[in-house]
Amino acid sequence: MDWLRDIIQDLIDTIYTLFHSLVEIAKDIVYFLFDLIMSVVDAIVLTAIELFEPIDIGQYMTGFPPESAWVLGQVGVPQALGMIVSSIGIRLMLQLVPFTRLGS
Repeated sequence: MDWLRDIIQDLIDTIYTLFHSLVEIAKDIVYFLFDLIMSVVDAIVLTAIELFEPIDIGQYMTGFPPESAWVLGQVGVPQALGMIVSSIGIRLMLQLVPFTRLGS
């Protein structure tokens, strides 16, 4: 009768191990899908960041007289335009995050 008890115990252990393995497989599938989604989001965000890289305003200031360009440089217009473009880019990227649209 010991052999029957051993067989039943082995069957119970096998069922438990199978159930545990299936749970681990299900968790791995969920983690894989989450990683896949985050990889796509990461690629989209990197592409959006590349669009908002700093713009060289100096190349557009060649049409201004030198005195006007100097005054604009001293006042900080290129830096201000860079901050404005960056803030607009950040705001657009924050729109991608859920629940941040409440205030805008």
